[in-house]
Amino acid sequence: MDKNSAKFFAAEIGAKIPTLDLHGFYPDQALEKLDVFIYQCVQDREETARIIYGGGTGKLRDSVLGALKKYPAIVDYQDVGGSCLLIIK
Repeated sequence: MDKNSAKFFAAEIGAKIPTLDLHGFYPDQALEKLDVFIYQCVQDREETARIIYGGGTGKLRDSVLGALKKYPAIVDYQDVGGSCLLIIK
């Protein structure tokens, strides 16, 4: 198991990691919160994080996953149904 796979696994089984819950936010509001959250994770030197966007129509999910591609600090991410797990530099 490589290093990133191990981090994803730890996050999936409930390791305590920073979490951002975006339920109830419109995509533009959620992306503002995402910017602050990613910045804080980088400042705090976090290695993993979770973003919860829930189910629904998938618009919020699509917005969040699309936005993650613009952050150079995000090494990898996995969509895990209603949320995603991040690996951060």
